[in-house]
Amino acid sequence: MPQGDDERTVADRPLQVDPGSEATRADATVINDASAGDEPTRTEAPATESPATETPATEIPGTESLPSTEVTLQVATPPVAALPEGAHVPLQRITPARPMSAVSPRAATALPVSPPSQSGRSSSTKDGRTGSMVLLTTAVDALRNEEIDRTRLFIKLGWFISILSLGTVPFLNAPTAMNVMFCGMLVVGIVLSWWFYRSFENPANYTDGALLRLAVMSATNASIAVLFFGVFTATPGIIVIGIHFAGRTEAVRTARWILGFATVMYVILAGVVISDVIGDPGVLASDRELDLTTQLTGVVFVLASYVIAYVTARALRQVSLTSIAELQRATRLASQREALMDELREDLERALRVGGPGRYTDQTVGSYKLGIVVGRGAMGEVYEAVHVATREVAAVKLLRRELLTDPTQVARFLREAKATSALDSPHVVKILEAAHETAELPYLAMEMLQGTTLAEILREDPKLPPVDVLQLVRQVGSAIDAASAIGVVHRDLKPQNLYRIGELATVWKVLDFGVASLSDDTGTLTQGGVVGTPSYMAPEQAQGRRVDGRSDVYALAAVAYRALTGRHPFNAPDTPALLYAVVHKMPTRPRELTEDLPEDIDRWFALALAKSVDDRFQTCEALFESLHAALTSGLDPKLRKRADALIRKHPWD
Repeated sequence: MPQGDDERTVADRPLQVDPGSEATRADATVINDASAGDEPTRTEAPATESPATETPATEIPGTESLPSTEVTLQVATPPVAALPEGAHVPLQRITPARPMSAVSPRAATALPVSPPSQSGRSSSTKDGRTGSMVLLTTAVDALRNEEIDRTRLFIKLGWFISILSLGTVPFLNAPTAMNVMFCGMLVVGIVLSWWFYRSFENPANYTDGALLRLAVMSATNASIAVLFFGVFTATPGIIVIGIHFAGRTEAVRTARWILGFATVMYVILAGVVISDVIGDPGVLASDRELDLTTQLTGVVFVLASYVIAYVTARALRQVSLTSIAELQRATRLASQREALMDELREDLERALRVGGPGRYTDQTVGSYKLGIVVGRGAMGEVYEAVHVATREVAAVKLLRRELLTDPTQVARFLREAKATSALDSPHVVKILEAAHETAELPYLAMEMLQGTTLAEILREDPKLPPVDVLQLVRQVGSAIDAASAIGVVHRDLKPQNLYRIGELATVWKVLDFGVASLSDDTGTLTQGGVVGTPSYMAPEQAQGRRVDGRSDVYALAAVAYRALTGRHPFNAPDTPALLYAVVHKMPTRPRELTEDLPEDIDRWFALALAKSVDDRFQTCEALFESLHAALTSGLDPKLRKRADALIRKHPWD
């Protein structure tokens, strides 16, 4: 029997944000232990000062993959409870919990319920005047924030130059009219730029239009300075600096407009001087008479300097983007390798823990006599069992003794039987027998499965062939549609909960309905909460909003993304950042990760992983049919049009 797959990356950790649970609470330690049971340890902490408690758990062999971590954030400060007596907690794997704000500067603020600024620019503030700090997830984000800081620094540099220039006026032998014009221009420039400086404290105000207005004002003032000091002096060098600064902006069109405006202004000034419309009024102009060729050469030299400043600025921006992106890719690769090592260690530890007798070995529970332990997790144990009358082999799951006094844990244990028993699908694990609600020892007897989880398959080979993904989506999708038809929402679809039986005639089974939502639920178990595994969680689920079968459709599409591309849809260093990405970001473009896929596969994922539930496929049947079309004949033109509009609205990361 396979012992399950416990990918211990943030992307795969089940998360629960549950303000009303009465589960066992602990806010002082991080326990990395997979030594008992099927249900993840639930940890609750205040939302404002949130310690994170993480407890991986073992998959139920042959039946389901157990969530590795479940984190609950509680609004009110909960009491600290001691660990259950007899709990197996290796001391070398206990580390002090930290407040979320200590884990990462983003953790306490980059929650999915806080959307980005209207301008779409992310910011990081220290004085609190611009709101909470938000996540920098891309190279463009990093350069955008650097650009805002650089612009404000450039404004201060302009103040310094303006004040220095004002100080030189009394020492220059310039006509009074020119002095008045020059000084007035400098004062107006200082006042207006001060307004821009204050406005850009809020990143939402840093728009392409605002940058263009600032640049036009600066170029106009600089052109007046060129006229004041001399058209053929070194004064245009100030404009060269400004063009280089503007050339590194994110908005290419704005940068080109600024280059064009500065060029036109200088050509006009040089033209009126060369054509003798006016004599060169510059106070630093040379008394030497310049011939036409020399003047034209000077103009070409200045304009060439403008162009060189622009071109080098754009090139430097591209180099910065490439360097940051390469660093991010290297960081992700290192993180994935570390996660793989964690998985291998966990597999070894699981292998050492199973296969022997357990506390209930040789005892009879219901109609089944228990044998050896075939799986342990944080919340329970799974035994190989035999029906005392028919000798039918089964897998029996038992809730841990320490949790029997917790009504919430017992109810969640029994809800799996209720949810799974209601389904009539060959692609859902079959429940053979379940304890009555009043039973002293809750148990769940299920069919014994021989096979492996999708997570284990993907660990051997990170990608599946498209034909295998189609089969997966078709079979799992039929189970999800059947569940949705009777009001059951799984809420935690992921590779660990999808089980493959057989090699040739492959059958996929959906496992672990322990966190399923039932249509007749009272809501006391997960009311107002977020339950699931973040990387495969639908945006509305990540925000704690009401979910239905369409959220499972999204999760199945996220699993397909993992299987086709070899990558999780979303990765982040911590859970809040991951939830933020789920709600506000799109994953990497699929064909960037797997080039041999058809072009329409990008459009299919744009629809399947859309942020709005109404923009997505409404059933798994529609999901499968459109995937089949995307991989073979091509998507319907109407779907292509919808997908292209969504990609423009939410571009790939």
